Amino acid sequence: MRIDHTESYKDFGEQFLVDSKIDGYFGSQEMLNHTIKPFDLRRLKGKIVMEVGCGSGRILKNLLECEPKKIIAVEPSVAIDVAKRNNVGGLKKIDFDNIKAEEINRYDEIDFCFSIGVIHHIPNADIAVKNIYNALKKDGEFVFWVYGYEGNELYLAIFNNLRRITRALPDFMLRGLCSVLNLLCSLYIVLVKVFPLPLKDYMLNGFQKMTWEKRNYVIFDQLNPSYAKYYKKSEVESLLSNAGFSITDITHTDSYSWTVIAKK
Repeated sequence: MRIDHTESYKDFGEQFLVDSKIDGYFGSQEMLNHTIKPFDLRRLKGKIVMEVGCGSGRILKNLLECEPKKIIAVEPSVAIDVAKRNNVGGLKKIDFDNIKAEEINRYDEIDFCFSIGVIHHIPNADIAVKNIYNALKKDGEFVFWVYGYEGNELYLAIFNNLRRITRALPDFMLRGLCSVLNLLCSLYIVLVKVFPLPLKDYMLNGFQKMTWEKRNYVIFDQLNPSYAKYYKKSEVESLLSNAGFSITDITHTDSYSWTVIAKK
């Protein structure tokens, strides 16, 4: 029996209607390059690219700058309209599909597929990844980033329980809580500069580079979704091999997440 993740994508759709800006480090190619390293975005020039879960369009914006031939942007929620507004200058190159990843129905069409921070919010990830495999041309590549289990053990022990409460809160209350946690995170950044504490690499390489507004968004993003999975390396490998992929690179990005490059 398959699990429906209607609430998950609705959560994000509503969130992106509020958190619609894609400026600063959070929406930069610098952050994208760091997230998908060692993949070289220059390879996209003249290619057909797909992004699964385009959200507000921040990754889409950076993919457009790489001069692909065409981009297929898959997004099931109302956030697809936000992505269109944020990429109005490139609409001639983008085909928007307002569908779930489990509903992708393309075959041997795509050169490169990206999915950044999305697969871990899809309970039926096996269906989504198989559909992506089918959509890729022979030797096409799937580049994705997911939360990792390794490196997040203490975080999960605390926040997995907290999320049971926070995802039921009204958004205005959760956003207030996020501001308080944001302040605590600012203090934590000071501490990780001195001590080897959990999530040190992420706090220094990513979180501290964001504006206060974007930090609030990231915290909200952790506490609001109805479904979030933190993948063990072995689970990532099984997910891909079961779909038919060969992994060419898997990186433990900032010691808390997995960046994977896989080939059809």
